[in-house]
Order: sequence, then C-alpha cells, then structure tokens
Amino acid sequence: MNFIIQHKKTVIYLTGGLLLALILWFILKPPVVGAYRVEQGDYVPSLLLSGEVIAEQSSVLSAQIAGMVMDCPVKKGEKVSQGQLLIRIDDRQLILDRDRAAAAVEMARSQLQKASTVTLEEARASSVQADLARDKAELEYNRQKALFDGAAISMAQLEEAERNRSISQEKANSARVLMESLEQGGSNLAVLQAELKQRQLDLAEKEMRLSQSRIVAPMDGVLLDLYVSPGELAAVGTQVALVANGQGIRIKIQPDQRYASLAVTGNRAQVWVTNAADTKWEARVVYTEPLANAEQGSITAELEFVGPAPSLSPGQLLSVQIFGAVQPGAVIVPDAFLAVMDGENGVWLANNNRTSFTPIKTGIRTADGVVVTEGLKTGDLVVAPEGRTPNQRVTPREDKP
Repeated sequence: MNFIIQHKKTVIYLTGGLLLALILWFILKPPVVGAYRVEQGDYVPSLLLSGEVIAEQSSVLSAQIAGMVMDCPVKKGEKVSQGQLLIRIDDRQLILDRDRAAAAVEMARSQLQKASTVTLEEARASSVQADLARDKAELEYNRQKALFDGAAISMAQLEEAERNRSISQEKANSARVLMESLEQGGSNLAVLQAELKQRQLDLAEKEMRLSQSRIVAPMDGVLLDLYVSPGELAAVGTQVALVANGQGIRIKIQPDQRYASLAVTGNRAQVWVTNAADTKWEARVVYTEPLANAEQGSITAELEFVGPAPSLSPGQLLSVQIFGAVQPGAVIVPDAFLAVMDGENGVWLANNNRTSFTPIKTGIRTADGVVVTEGLKTGDLVVAPEGRTPNQRVTPREDKP
C-alpha cells in the first residue's frame, strides 16, 4: 500500500516538473524574428518626389504703365483666347489724354485745310468765337468742380467738363494759329503741316499708352496665375499674370542637389497622378538647370512624356520616380530593417543569436531599400527592429526582402 502511494507521488512530481519545465521553456524561449542576410548586388538608384505639370510655352505678363488695378475679369485656371482682356489698369486719365490728342489732330487738320480757303476776316472772327467758347468751357468746368467738391455730381460728370475744357482750349489755340498764319500772308503753311504731323504722333503715343492699360492674353491657352487683384497698385515692370499655351506639356521637378546624378538628361522616369498609381506614364529627363538653387539647396529639371502626353493641365501636381543608371555591387538593406537608437540611424544584428545595435551610414534609396555605405558587410545578419534590446536572445528567421 505504501509502495503504491509512493509511486503516485513520484508520478505527480515528475508530471509537475515536466509541466513546469514546459512553461519555463515557453516563457524563456527566444522569440523568432525576421532576419535579412546582407549581400551585395547591382542596383538601379531611384528617387521618388513630387513634380508639377508645366507648359512648354508660357508667358509672364508685366505692367507697362503704373496705376491701380481696376478689373481682372478672368480667374486663375480659366481658358483664355489670344487678345482677351486679363487685367485693366486705371485708364480714366489715359482716355482723357487720348481724346485731347484726337481733338488736336482734327483741329490741326482743319486749320491746314482752311489756310488756303479762309479769308483773314473769317479767321479773326473764328478766333474770337473760339476764345469765347474756351472761356465759357472754363467757367463751366469751375462750376462743375465746385459741385463735385460738394458731392453734388459724379466723377464722370466732372471728367466730361474737363474734357470739354481741353477741347475748347485746343480749338482756340488752333484758331489763333490760323489767324496769325493768314496775317503773315499764309507763309506759315509749312509750320501748319509740321504741327499736324506732330499732333498725329502725339495721338499715336496716347493711344499706345491707353492700350498698355489693358493687359491681354498673348496666345490661346490657360491663365496659370494672377499676381494682382483689383484695388492694388501696379508699378511699371510688376509681374501681373502667367499664361501658358496649354498645348505641349512637361513635368518640372526640383530634387535636392545631392541627387543631381539622377536628374541627368536621358534618364527615365515613371509619372503618375498622386493617389492614382494604377496608371503610370513613362518620361525622360530632357533638361537640367546648370546651377543649383543655393538658397533651397535644389536643382531644377524638366521631363517629357515618352509617346503621346496624357490629358493633364499646367499646374497639376504629380508623383515622379526617376531612375539612374545601373550601379555595381553595393550593400542594400530593406526599409523594414532600418532602426534608430538614441537618435542614430542603424540596424540590429544577430551574432550567435544575440542582438546588438550597429550604426550605419546610408546613401541613395532604391526600389529594394537603402544603400548602406558604411557599417555593414556581406554576410551580416540583420534582424527586425521591433522590440529589440541589446544582448537579447533571438531566433532569426531569414526573410526575402
């Protein structure tokens, strides 16, 4: 009986010990972690960045006269036709100047025609009438000015009075010149002819100035940008708008100058609309800016589509992956195995199933990961970084990158 009891106790102790051993084994068992065996291989360097659709032909428009912007009838992004009004700068004084010049031309032409047909007496009478009309227009302008100052009339009414005063002055001057020419026996015909020519030149100059107050589209296309708004003052030379022809398009990229070796003429790229990577287009670098932007630390390059260009609009943003030439053997580590410890980039290595953190220096990224330029060698076993601590026991399981 005692033998049976002792045997049962032995079985119980053995079973309990076995269970405890199993529990301890499961608790203390080294975790199985993903691992990557470092090896060298050829690779194609690539860079993923944003690009912008630009037009092959575009034009920056600048103000040719100074003044307040009165109207911008076209909105940014809208299609425009050649000659369509984009911006109107305050032209009220320019219209007055043009009208005065036009009246002066008519007076000079009339004066020249009359010089050979009008008698001296008629010229004198005409001069007197013109002086009276001038004085009357001056009085009317002063009256309208007083009304305007008292807010009794509009600016348009005051401008009309000023226009009439200017025309009356021109008529009085012309009548006096004609009278003086006849008093000298008509010897001033050459002077009258020269004056007509000068008046015509002055009118042409005033009309040109008026046309400069109207900034129009130089081509059919799209208004890409508008740099001014109604109410703003535009100085001579101020850039006011950007118009593109909307026909041929390119992609502009601005990679960091460290990656200038990728933005080389002839290098291929893939382009797609951001968040719509199902459709990709082939492109090639066709232009690289010779000098880097020192302030931004970047360079500018342009790409053209290989084959027919897709239907994209200037200003649209795209994702661009640009590829360099095949490079000889290098150490590449997949992104999933990269780690950071105490602010230092590195990886976790497994040696004899024990982990250690190793700092690394990296170079350009590839489609398979990042090129490691210092810190690793062929054959090193890199393990997944999640949950790693120094000298941790692990069971590496090599994964394909």
